[in-house]
Amino acid sequence: MRYLVTLKPLEPFMFGGEQTFGTLGDKEQGNYLVQSRQFPQQTAILGMLKKEFMTQTGLLTRKRRGEWVDKSKTVDAINLVGGEKFDMKCSELQDFGMINELSPIFLIKDRNRYLKKVNIDNYPYEENKLKGFNGKVDIYDNYVSLDDKMSLKSEDIFMAVEQTGNKKGGEENSLFKKTSFLLKDGFSFAFYLETNSPLKNSMVSLGADRSMFQMSIQESTQTLDYKDPKGYLTLLGDTYITLDLKEHCHFAITSEISHRNLIGKKSVIKKSQFSKSETVYLYEKGSVIIEPSQELIAVLNNQNLQQIGYNIYTIGEN
Repeated sequence: MRYLVTLKPLEPFMFGGEQTFGTLGDKEQGNYLVQSRQFPQQTAILGMLKKEFMTQTGLLTRKRRGEWVDKSKTVDAINLVGGEKFDMKCSELQDFGMINELSPIFLIKDRNRYLKKVNIDNYPYEENKLKGFNGKVDIYDNYVSLDDKMSLKSEDIFMAVEQTGNKKGGEENSLFKKTSFLLKDGFSFAFYLETNSPLKNSMVSLGADRSMFQMSIQESTQTLDYKDPKGYLTLLGDTYITLDLKEHCHFAITSEISHRNLIGKKSVIKKSQFSKSETVYLYEKGSVIIEPSQELIAVLNNQNLQQIGYNIYTIGEN
């Protein structure tokens, strides 16, 4: 089955990155000006889906003292969603049970789908530079429609929600300022899901604040069929590249984001202990690469990354 899954935020959301609250005495320096990312990570979507599949099939026990899978249901849970966490650096295809494939996350409004994409259509690439490009113009803040000719900016889609306050106790360094986001009227996050298990509409939580989203499910045969009009390689999803990009393409316009995930297990009998994985830097969705090498294409075609929506790209026809 192939579904179009949409996620409509019902309250401000906080999608985390490297900036986290903390005290200056922590091993990891705390930051008291924290801003949400605009998109959830693919791993967050995978984790949400695992939990929702187990909830809808009755495999997840949910009570006041926590959530867990009973020992008698462990095998069924592994068959449904797999028994391992996603590993960015795994060289083999991981098993996530009935979750076969996720697309990169995109935006949707009134059936119009929008992808983030560097706006270079008006700048001819000549002699290793973009002719007429003005560095004062933010070409990264651009969303193209797959279904009409409209192009949008972040301000057309996202609305910032600022919160300032004083942490309980009033100790030193207790002031904070947090910027969450809401989607403007009509917009939702969306992705395509290939699965062997049915999924129903539901309410789910995502992000650092466990914000609520209305999840809607409908069968679909669509794909993210964007083609760059100049034949450039466009990253449709955040991408992990282990090669030196400068040595494997003629030109690239990219931005980077950091990625870390929690390591550890949740416990219902004692306080859960988590640590963070090593930081990995990803090229952000919407980045454009001109004349990539075959070695670079081979690195992009990582099945383990692509099955959950990373390293998805398209090469247009000029």
